[in-house]
Amino acid sequence: MNQTKPASLYPITLIISAVLVFSITFKGYAQTIIKGKILYAKDAKPAAFASVKLLTRDAGSVSDASGNFILVLKNIRKNDTLLISSVGYESLKIPAQKALLRSEFILQQAEKTMESVIIRSFSQEDVVGAKSEIVGYYRAWNTGKNGGEIGRTFFMTHKEYKVAKLRFKLYHTCDTCIIRLHIRDVKDGQPDKELLKDSISYIVKKGADADKPYEFDLNKYEIILKQQSIFVGLEVLKGSKTDSTACSISFVGSEPGGYFYKPRREDYWGYIEDYAIFMKLFFKYDD
Repeated sequence: MNQTKPASLYPITLIISAVLVFSITFKGYAQTIIKGKILYAKDAKPAAFASVKLLTRDAGSVSDASGNFILVLKNIRKNDTLLISSVGYESLKIPAQKALLRSEFILQQAEKTMESVIIRSFSQEDVVGAKSEIVGYYRAWNTGKNGGEIGRTFFMTHKEYKVAKLRFKLYHTCDTCIIRLHIRDVKDGQPDKELLKDSISYIVKKGADADKPYEFDLNKYEIILKQQSIFVGLEVLKGSKTDSTACSISFVGSEPGGYFYKPRREDYWGYIEDYAIFMKLFFKYDD
């Protein structure tokens, strides 16, 4: 499938044959900052990897292993509302202007009845996606902002299935890199609306090896789908170094194929038919 890339997107430059690199450079700039620590009410422990986002516009972050988060905004609007969520806990909504005055955010455990919890079991397992483990690269784009997303479309042959794991490969020069998972419906051949109910993120520490696979374990989220085509994307939420210098993030490709991408959340989707990024989607099913 060939598509014309909008003029607003950055050009793709081939660096090395057989390498796919989604490269993002991070720079500091003066902005309004909401920051604080997220804690669980039941035991006062930090809420690691909790989702932090605005309901009124496309801006978000995620807490670190100690529950701390930083959300950088161009400005604060009167109707901006901050939403903090973590699996198994009630979401916390607070006006962004009030959030600026707080240093701690407390999440209450969600109450669930047995009637509201439906656990589906599937007896068979399968995997789709990359067949080659060989690492290849080529550079995609540079941008000064977070929010870039890249991924590939999977064609499923089962009527209903549960997404169990996603395996991917990554190389970066940051001290900390935070990646958010997206699973989207496909409409007219392009990524469309989000299918995930939870915000799911992965923190890759310093020293990422392009040959080493990383993995989202998705079993606990009960992601049961019926779509025959789904797009799985990886969004860069944050890349940082302790000395505040620039760093880059690169997603790895392994074999011929295509991928969708957009340098920023607000950009249009672009498509390149060359080398698909390395992704393996593990799922369970009953037929």
